[in-house]
Amino acid sequence: ISAQMNVKLIGHIKPSAASFSDIWGYTDSSGREYAIMGAYEGTYIIDLGNPADPKVVSFIAGPHSIWRDMKVYNKYAYVVTENRGSGQGLQIIDLSNLPVSASLVNTVSTYFATAHNIFIENGFALVVGTDTGGGMYILDLSDPVNPVETAYYSESGYIHDVYAWSDTVIVATGNNYAMVDISDKTNPVKVSESANLPGYSHSGWMTEDKRYFFGTDEFNKRDLTIFDLKDRSNWDVKVPSWQLPENTIIHNIFIKGNYAHISYYESGYVVLDITDPLNP
Repeated sequence: ISAQMNVKLIGHIKPSAASFSDIWGYTDSSGREYAIMGAYEGTYIIDLGNPADPKVVSFIAGPHSIWRDMKVYNKYAYVVTENRGSGQGLQIIDLSNLPVSASLVNTVSTYFATAHNIFIENGFALVVGTDTGGGMYILDLSDPVNPVETAYYSESGYIHDVYAWSDTVIVATGNNYAMVDISDKTNPVKVSESANLPGYSHSGWMTEDKRYFFGTDEFNKRDLTIFDLKDRSNWDVKVPSWQLPENTIIHNIFIKGNYAHISYYESGYVVLDITDPLNP
């Protein structure tokens, strides 16, 4: 597929025969990089010191699930999943002993048993798609091993995914996107929301200047919808639909600098030049 031009595969690892879901990264104090990978049976911590030969350092078991999401704060990884069982809730993994090992230091099930996604910004974890209503928990990580709930946001209904910067959050509800002000961590307030979109408002990411939002559609109606959020009260659609010619399903997007890094179900890893955000 043309999308894989100009990308060279330098390493590969498949530590389990089961399926995998999401992935995040961690860099230790020496600059050594690690992948934190969600698998059906738990979470793998993978040493990327030699990218051509990645190696599993630790495995943390959890409820068996096709979906697991994770983010990092300081020297801890926080993991959620959509199934119940041993390890349900929020798993907290200590990464401070890498590259020797990583260890599970707490599992918090006080607030929810299952969740779809987690995002961490400015010392607060935002956990969404929970079994306790589907909204967004705001958890204070001042004590990183013992998170404390400061608020629960439910005005947008079920939230599938979330992107945050500073005191602003964008939530993906499946129907549309909404912007939420969390400057008061005890009282999140919805600022605005987009019109309902065809397909599924699945996830998204902001450009680094925090002006343009790229939303993904997992139902294959329109791969990307690009909004101009210069006016935070107005979801101005600049690009209603950008699609790969292969007609495959988009999943998640991450933006770094002038590039959008995207995962597709069938088309794999796709990189877009977004130097002009309105003409990827």
